[in-house]
Amino acid sequence: MTSKIRSISHLLRVRQYYKNVLIFVGVFFSRKIFDTTLFFPLILGFILLCCASSFNYIINDIVDVEHDKKHQEKMNKKPLASGELPMYFAALLLIVIVGIIVFSVIFLIPNISFITMLILIILTGQLYNYFFKNYAFIDILVLSTGYLWRALSGVLIINEYISAWLFLAIFEIAMFLSIAKRKGDLLYLGKDKAVEHKRVYDQYSLKLLEQFYVLIAGSLFMTYSLYLILKFNLFEPTINLQEYIVIFTIPISLYIIMRFMYLTSSKPELARRTEKAFLDKGIIISGILLFLILFSSFYFDKIITFFIG
Repeated sequence: MTSKIRSISHLLRVRQYYKNVLIFVGVFFSRKIFDTTLFFPLILGFILLCCASSFNYIINDIVDVEHDKKHQEKMNKKPLASGELPMYFAALLLIVIVGIIVFSVIFLIPNISFITMLILIILTGQLYNYFFKNYAFIDILVLSTGYLWRALSGVLIINEYISAWLFLAIFEIAMFLSIAKRKGDLLYLGKDKAVEHKRVYDQYSLKLLEQFYVLIAGSLFMTYSLYLILKFNLFEPTINLQEYIVIFTIPISLYIIMRFMYLTSSKPELARRTEKAFLDKGIIISGILLFLILFSSFYFDKIITFFIG
């Protein structure tokens, strides 16, 4: 029973659901996190994003099953290729997922803009799998747009404006992680095995990816810094103290970037499973500290009102 549940989890790619947390970015940075009326649509939206993600993964596994059977590593990890789950079960699971999505967008969250984002997530995933995954550089850009759709879906649900700088930072984070994964594959598998894993790796080299890695890391750091400066007008001499302390998240964010780069370079297997890198103590502690400073800066008035009143 336990192995069956594990196989279903692998088929659905539950471990990849952390990416869909981006749907909550908009409500946090728009300072509406205490608006309880937004809880239900956002949580439902998160579930539907997970369903859309699983839909893409299952379709990809069904299409690639014969190819995966010839690849030892993929066959061990993918339940359809290994025979742990039958093909008809995957088809039934797809029907259930489609049913949940259709029912929800018709009766529970009939938001045309959000539905458009769901369609874009599915469409982007399928276009990547059938076309763009074989083209160097384009594969990274297309994958990264999937993160943007997730973040935009949350903004469209709450109908709020969010700075374009923040969305640029999210896009760069996605590129940063995608480049790290490719770099990790080449380091961990070696060039020949990496090409067997993904044909596009024939067009990449460690030196080239390292240059991209440094470029995007620097760009991400500058984008986040500019977002805070413009968001809080940190050049103004009359800025409030609680807003000024947000500047301390800039060196913390730089530490997180450097720590991640160190981990994925010294332990390339972590770059291949990004969620494991996020379990590093240094990243966890600095991430919590960054969140607490941002939270106190964005919601200082509400925190004071809560404790006083």
